Amino acid sequence: MNAQLKGFALIGFSGAILCCLFLFGYVGSSGNRIRREHGLQLPQSARRFVCRGDAWMHRFSDSGAASAFEMDSSDLPIFVSQLKIRNTDAKNCCILPANSQYQIRRPWMSGVPLRTYRCESPTGDELDVQIWNIDEGHVGVLLYTDWN
Repeated sequence: MNAQLKGFALIGFSGAILCCLFLFGYVGSSGNRIRREHGLQLPQSARRFVCRGDAWMHRFSDSGAASAFEMDSSDLPIFVSQLKIRNTDAKNCCILPANSQYQIRRPWMSGVPLRTYRCESPTGDELDVQIWNIDEGHVGVLLYTDWN
């Protein structure tokens, strides 16, 4: 095989690997990544995903996953019903660590969240969930899963 053909094969193989990593939720911002890292089912209306963190390292060290997305307000009861809530916090509190790899900023994250839930995590040691109002028909959801 000549060098140019080997180069094209390597690029194609690398592209296929990256595509698989995205589809299975190991890189990028996607619903698949949120499902894998936080262990939650997302409603059909979930959109505008943002994912941060180093959850892929959780088997080796302390790590976390931070995610945000938007969904229809009408899907909120079904989404919240899957949470194993330990307690509810009505105060304005930050659920994300100060480390830059976990920081997420969305336009709807101003003011005070509607609700903060401290939950048992299906995948990690703990799961924090904040619900934010966007408008009459939509809410924003901020998630943080921690592995200690």
